[in-house]
Amino acid sequence: MTHPEQVNAVVEATTEENQQKFQALNLQEIGLQPSDFDEVMAARKELADLSHNSVAEYGKNIATKTSTYTDELLHLVQNKDLDATGQKLNQVVQVAQQLNTSSILNKSKSSGFFGSLISKFKGAKQNFDQHFNSTKEQIDVLVKEIETSQNGLKARVDTLDKMFEGVQEEYKQLGIYIAAGQLKQQEIQQQIGQLTTQEQDQSTTQKVYDLNHLANNLEKRVSDLQVLQQSAMQTLPMIRIIQSNNLMLVDKFYAIKNITLPAWKNQISLAISLNEQKNSVQLANSIDDATNELLRRNADLLHQNSVDTAKANQRSVIDIETLEHVQNTLIKTVNDVIQVQKEGMQKRAEATTRLRVLQDNLNHLVLESSSSGSNPS
Repeated sequence: MTHPEQVNAVVEATTEENQQKFQALNLQEIGLQPSDFDEVMAARKELADLSHNSVAEYGKNIATKTSTYTDELLHLVQNKDLDATGQKLNQVVQVAQQLNTSSILNKSKSSGFFGSLISKFKGAKQNFDQHFNSTKEQIDVLVKEIETSQNGLKARVDTLDKMFEGVQEEYKQLGIYIAAGQLKQQEIQQQIGQLTTQEQDQSTTQKVYDLNHLANNLEKRVSDLQVLQQSAMQTLPMIRIIQSNNLMLVDKFYAIKNITLPAWKNQISLAISLNEQKNSVQLANSIDDATNELLRRNADLLHQNSVDTAKANQRSVIDIETLEHVQNTLIKTVNDVIQVQKEGMQKRAEATTRLRVLQDNLNHLVLESSSSGSNPS
């Protein structure tokens, strides 16, 4: 067990020595400057009382903040508002596509036969005009919702700017803790070197062991902080990409609202005149199609019913193929059960032989251990 009074018996280096060690580090790799020395030394104080707990919790607050920024970034990427904006655009397309003569006529065709079709023919223009007015209202409502989404995207650009600055600060703080940890590692290794030159007794050996164990834990912790710092560095371009995407979407929505939708409304207006020209022919064709479809379906149904009735009358109660399948399955079942039983007996015999080998190996190991224990080195 590690004793703090043992591992903390380190002769503190002078400020000048610490500065030399700090400048010898690869500062550029961890995003630091020589002017960050004081902050590094302040972070190093967290390892003044060296113990398993202080090593395990070293830099914990920095890691927690970095994780918070990452979670917030992922939330923005997966934000449901963005999905809702895409759905609203799809709704605009669907509403515009619904306003065409073929869709209206299809509804008339499927809703009834001759009487119903003639009735809808008389009111075709009125229905189309009502549908046109309803469509314009739907598009106007959707445009307002898209404008709300635009405002949300623009607001997120500002939020992402603040996040970018925060992640940059976290990147530097991680570098400070990495540098402080590396300096502490050097100090521990120096103390281990001093202890190994002394006369070795049980107390000295225990101190060396404890320091080595803490040095390994600290090295692992510093490595974790380096991974977090790299993750923070990768987050920065992700933020800029999301900002760029948001701005492009805002521009795209402006183009849809100011160019695409007015063009749609003009074309939809022209569709009213075209619809009046086509209604008579298409409704007449719908009547003819319904008549032909009814005759064909009745003829096909008569044929199918007659053939199915004849087949059912000629079929046996039990098919010969069924009897053959039952008998073959019974024979296969008996053979498979016998085979499984034989394989089980063989595996149990092999297991008995392997158990004997394991027992012999274990007995041999116990004998060797007993022999080594009785002969001191």
